[in-house]
Amino acid sequence: MLAAQISGPLSVDVQEVSEPPLSPDDVRIAVLACGICATDIEIYEGNMVYFTRGMASFPVIPGHEWVGKVIECGSNASGFKPGAHVVGEVSIGCTRCTSCQSGNYHRCLTRVETGILNRPGCFAQTIHHPAHYLHVIDAQVPIESAALVEPTAVAFNGVLKAGVSPQDYVAVFGDGPIGLLLLQVARAFGAAKVALVGASDHRLTKARELGADLVLDARKDNVVNALTKAGGGELPSVAIEATGRPDAAYTALHSIRPGGRIVFQGLFAGQTLEGFDLDQIVINDLQVCGALGSPNIWPDVIRLIESGKVNPSAIVSDEYPLNQFGRALEKARSGEGIKVLLRP
Repeated sequence: MLAAQISGPLSVDVQEVSEPPLSPDDVRIAVLACGICATDIEIYEGNMVYFTRGMASFPVIPGHEWVGKVIECGSNASGFKPGAHVVGEVSIGCTRCTSCQSGNYHRCLTRVETGILNRPGCFAQTIHHPAHYLHVIDAQVPIESAALVEPTAVAFNGVLKAGVSPQDYVAVFGDGPIGLLLLQVARAFGAAKVALVGASDHRLTKARELGADLVLDARKDNVVNALTKAGGGELPSVAIEATGRPDAAYTALHSIRPGGRIVFQGLFAGQTLEGFDLDQIVINDLQVCGALGSPNIWPDVIRLIESGKVNPSAIVSDEYPLNQFGRALEKARSGEGIKVLLRP
């Protein structure tokens, strides 16, 4: 089969690779579309944290945002008919450890992650995926939206962890794909007001199109003052950080009212926040947490997309065939697009 393989930092080829035999617990799937994520770019650049810490190694077939069509099922895999459209979770736990048994399979110490951590990804013509971590999605859902169930699930997890409700004024930091999906999901959760902070003209324009109540340019605006003014003298009750930039994290921590909640979702690629006054958290009684992955929520996310309340396809800017993966990767790296899809 044809697949894109990263053999080391800044080294990628699209080539024929051998397809492994189908294991009893897996489903063989023809990939219909897959999205390029910031994590894929970090892997390509060689600074993704799993690789710098020695948890994962090259070569790797990347890609974890995908939709496909079932070809065949392993002998132990049931519930999936050939031709059905399916999407698959990223974190695949051992199913036996304490974390997995408690439903926290994304924390499993021996987990693999599709296209990231010791398991081949979806930038290929076919993929094998464990049935236990596979979900059917209505074939009527546009391929572009179905391919982005995974990043939508990441956004859903962040909004869920923040406890967003109709009483909340939410500030989203980041105008990339996750930030724009956070905006949509916070809206779907009924947030009273959603502000988005970013630094890219075309992405800020997209945020306005998607219904942000307030759009701020971090390059020009005094973010804290503008958020306070928009809140009638009060800062947001919730901030969700999705940039992976220490300066944005600093601003986010200063942009919520006392008693507020902040969720960190961006990966910082080894960057640290120097000189931060930790008393900021204590004296303001802030709730601070991280949100990794998207465990136990995929059926809810799929229903949300099937209902039309969230439209992931709205952030798709470019599409390429698989044999132009290098070109697509550079388009995504440049920041000129928003979400780049490949069509194997």
